[in-house]
Amino acid sequence: IFTFASTMHDRVYLLNDRRELFDIRVNNEHLMLDAIAPGRGAFLIGAHLGSFEVVRAVGRAHPGLRTAMVMFEENARKINTMLAAVNPAMRQDIIALGRLDAMLKVHDRLKEGVVLSMLADRSLGGDATLATAFLGGQGAFPIGPFRMAALLGCPVIFMVGLYLGGNRYAVYYEPLADFSQTPKAERDSAIRDAIGRYAALLETYCRQAPYNWLNFFDFWRPQPSQ
Repeated sequence: IFTFASTMHDRVYLLNDRRELFDIRVNNEHLMLDAIAPGRGAFLIGAHLGSFEVVRAVGRAHPGLRTAMVMFEENARKINTMLAAVNPAMRQDIIALGRLDAMLKVHDRLKEGVVLSMLADRSLGGDATLATAFLGGQGAFPIGPFRMAALLGCPVIFMVGLYLGGNRYAVYYEPLADFSQTPKAERDSAIRDAIGRYAALLETYCRQAPYNWLNFFDFWRPQPSQ
């Protein structure tokens, strides 16, 4: 709870572009920059782990980098309200899932070279999930974010911004999947592999900084049958 409160407090300053107040160490940023170097877009997929806002602050250090968030409609409404209250100038491109034109908007942003970010460790109940080994149990991870990336044929990079106490953060980028060359017949297998790697990376960083995993719900509760 203290870690959650600390990252929420810091978020106010990060949204007001006060990055100089923080000691942020960035690892493997070249993975994200290399993915978009050909002029294409990419997916950054993270989790409710640490601070998503500190990752966005790192992205804003590159003036030419365009970003957008992809999230469920209710979350998008709440985020827009929060951004407007803290710093109206920071309102960003948010694509709300659940609308008929969502996939078209995602496709268009990728063609424009935009970096799209999503969180993929939480299912809202009606989503298709894949049971995957995670922290000694079986975690139910949503398939949707990876299926979207596979259908659109784009690279996917894992992202996380860990809170290390005080004003210190560590941002990590890790290769996750590249669907740009995946044949249609191999798509389902590639999606399963990507979810498995995602769960393994999430487990690695949860073990590295366990209080950073901000999922305040019963993650291992049995899921309803699909």
